[in-house]
Amino acid sequence: MFVSLKWLRDYVDLPDDIDVDDLAHRLTMASAEVEGIRRVGQEWDRELIRVGHVLAVEPHPDADRLRLATVDWGGEEPQRVVCGAPNLAVGQRVAFAREGARIIDGRSGKHSKLKASKIRGVESAGMVLSEAELGISEAHEGIIELPADAPVGAPLAGYLGDTILDVHTWPNRPDTMNMIGIAREVAAIIGGTVRPIDDSYAEQGAEVGGDISIVVDEPSLCARFVATLTEDITIRPSPQWMQERLIAAGMRPISNVVDITNYVMLEVGQPLHAYDADLVQGPIVVRLAREGERLRTLDGQDRELTPDMLLITDDSGPIGLAGVMGGASTEVNANTTRVLLEGAHWEPATIRRTSTRLALRSEASARFERNLPHGMAMAGVRRATQLFVQECGGTARRGHVDVYPTPGDPVEVTLTRKRLDTVLGFAVPTDEATTILDTLGFETHVSNAGESGDGAGETFRVRPPWWRTDITIPDDVAEEIVRLAGYDRLPATTIRGRIAAWAPQPLVELRERLRDALVEVGMQEVVTYSLTTDEVLGRVIAPEELALIRPLRLRNTLSSDREVMRPTLRHSLIEVVDRNIRAGAPRIAAFEAGRVYLPRRADGAQASEALPDEREMVTGVVSGSDADRWGRPVERTLDFFDAKGMLDAAMTALGVTLDYEADHEFGFLPGRLARLSAGGEPVGLIGELHPETLDAFDVAQPVTLFEIDVARLLPHVPERVEARPVSRFPAVEQDLALVLDEDVPASAVQAVIEGSGLVASSRVFDVYRGDQLPAGKKSIAFAIRYQVPNRTLTGEDANREQAKIVKRLAREFGAELRG
Repeated sequence: MFVSLKWLRDYVDLPDDIDVDDLAHRLTMASAEVEGIRRVGQEWDRELIRVGHVLAVEPHPDADRLRLATVDWGGEEPQRVVCGAPNLAVGQRVAFAREGARIIDGRSGKHSKLKASKIRGVESAGMVLSEAELGISEAHEGIIELPADAPVGAPLAGYLGDTILDVHTWPNRPDTMNMIGIAREVAAIIGGTVRPIDDSYAEQGAEVGGDISIVVDEPSLCARFVATLTEDITIRPSPQWMQERLIAAGMRPISNVVDITNYVMLEVGQPLHAYDADLVQGPIVVRLAREGERLRTLDGQDRELTPDMLLITDDSGPIGLAGVMGGASTEVNANTTRVLLEGAHWEPATIRRTSTRLALRSEASARFERNLPHGMAMAGVRRATQLFVQECGGTARRGHVDVYPTPGDPVEVTLTRKRLDTVLGFAVPTDEATTILDTLGFETHVSNAGESGDGAGETFRVRPPWWRTDITIPDDVAEEIVRLAGYDRLPATTIRGRIAAWAPQPLVELRERLRDALVEVGMQEVVTYSLTTDEVLGRVIAPEELALIRPLRLRNTLSSDREVMRPTLRHSLIEVVDRNIRAGAPRIAAFEAGRVYLPRRADGAQASEALPDEREMVTGVVSGSDADRWGRPVERTLDFFDAKGMLDAAMTALGVTLDYEADHEFGFLPGRLARLSAGGEPVGLIGELHPETLDAFDVAQPVTLFEIDVARLLPHVPERVEARPVSRFPAVEQDLALVLDEDVPASAVQAVIEGSGLVASSRVFDVYRGDQLPAGKKSIAFAIRYQVPNRTLTGEDANREQAKIVKRLAREFGAELRG
């Protein structure tokens, strides 16, 4: 958030000559990180840019849209300048620049020096300035209107200049996301006190409870709901001082009512929402959305709601998304005269889930997601109601509505001296510790201090202030003490302890070797998210199996599409294919080596406290068109056998031979899936995905996927790959085409062929099914390489051996030579 030091001085006394850089450093070390410092007005010339007073306004003699302004700038004589701003008026206090001043050119956006010039025949040696010309904001439609008490002739840098800190607040400190919270921290750092806000206002008329009825159907999601009613409101621009502060904080002024709700959110920390009370129909009910309900939000978007979204409703239906954004049907408008103001406490996870699912982040939701204190709702509503009365001419009805079913007991934390010294590493004197806690608003009672005075055995009983929701355990209190006592007091010591001895990690080493092997065969590695959703998993895992797996679910999700931990990598790789197709990639060969997460089970039930079973998996996909040696696409679609070839090549590099056995599984084409095994043990699968599976991911081309369980593969990987000498004798190569039954696997036939003592290797180079073969038959063609290490084989030797092989195949599989 942006913190204006000019605004901050309303709550805490800062020295006029304060070293801003030192303050930023101390704030960073103690409370919240200051990421930048912006000095507004530092570049304004104190002599040439001053506060002016418009004495007269006359029409330009030669231009209808221009006027002549006579401005008292504090010099000996007023100056007359040409001005085209529509909001120029007699009596205004304005920002006035004389000739020679450096300003920002409204056309180019660059700095330029103001020069005297004739504009339509009239000499003009000065300028009445807009915010854009001073670099305050991009607003250039009109001139800056300063308050009526602005001192004429004073340097504008001294009156309007400011120093703004860009402060990053931590997620566990929602109390610092506002000016009062930062003021408390600054006061604690410099030893000052915070001036409380006067939120008192006059109340008139009947009790507000007679007109406003609030019903909270979900008290676990809405712990508190506070409302007031202000009548006789006049909608107009907010006062200049408020607009300046909103602009300094990075917000755009809109109207007095809207600006007040934003101002109070920045000042007190409580997001508020103002309804046009005349547009609210009946009692307000806080409930969950119903199936099919819709809401048009203030940004003009018509949004579809889901049953887990919390709503504010009336008799007409939804009128607001709790903690995120209001509805357009009850929006404050130019005709509004009665304002119903809401301040509430919402359950953080509900707000986070709604804003994430709708991609609707707001300043309000950012605060509610961090668990605001319950007391902030009342503080914000009272302050805003006071400003409605003060700045909008409103009349506040008596009392307020406060639905607060379970206020809860105050938190008390006990911290022992032993624990404090252990956590900090050095001793903070008791008086200093209690002073720090008192400065931060804690109630502290120290007991059992002991007669020695060294504090040994003492106990701090601490009650945090209502605005500190992050203080729950003793170490939280210790942190409060040390951050203000100073981290630089921590003793410097050398590193101690022993470095653990190196231990082999065969599983990790195999995973890395497999990654390298797949890259070597032309595949690219990808890294995807380890979180997904039940809906996505249901596309690749059968419903009954998914119900049995019961994926591990995150308690507090940051995104609606990252809810459960993945039990497989299949969906991630198919999504990779989809993204690559959309990007125009003709050839896709990708893999991921990552972990999947399966719940551990005890006696058939999930062991809720057990850590997940993390398995190392390697999953790859092959799809698209083949490419020639220069990488150009060719007319051939990559298929099962391309993926199998890549996988076999990678396994050969590891010294592993895979066996393939036909099988079936959800998500794959029947007859196009094979189980992978090594040494008779299953290690994975490979298959062509079913078109229905691909349709679920919007993929319209064939995809082959393989999956390897690294832990199961590990026992079958030799520690070293043995090198064999290259034979000095030439080989004889012959082809063999066989007609076989459809259900005979090629791997079984290949095993018989390679069982011959004269066969060095064999490979399948063709599979044929068609009209030239009987029904239920297929033809497989093998390229066989005959070679022995001790002599030269002749063609006759190869022919005799091949005849023996054919006989064995005929006997075992009913194979016939194809003519």
